[in-house]
Amino acid sequence: MSDNVETMVLSITGKYDTYTDFYDENKTVIYNNIVKLFENFKNKTKDQLVLKLSADIENISGEIELKFSRKDIHLLRKDVLFYFESLEDYETCNYVQKLCEIIE
Repeated sequence: MSDNVETMVLSITGKYDTYTDFYDENKTVIYNNIVKLFENFKNKTKDQLVLKLSADIENISGEIELKFSRKDIHLLRKDVLFYFESLEDYETCNYVQKLCEIIE
C-alpha cells in the first residue's frame, strides 16, 4: 500500500451467525477503533484510512474492509458521535468533536 494510506486490523474473537449479530455485539469496539483510525488524519500526508475487521462470521469469508477518506469526516460527526451520545459517553463525544476540528 501507498505511504498515504493507514491500515488498522481489528481481530474479534467469537462466532457469529450473521454480520448483524457481529456488528451489534461489537459496535462499541468498532466505533472506538474508527475514532483511533481517524486520528491518523491529523497527519496531513494520510489520504485514506482502512479498518480491516477479522471475525468468524457465518457465510462471510475473509476480512471486511472499511475504507475512509478525509471527506468521510461527516461519519464521525453524524454516526459515531450520535452513537456515543446515545451511550451518554460525553468524554468520547468531546474527543470526537475536537478531533473533527483538528482534521478540518
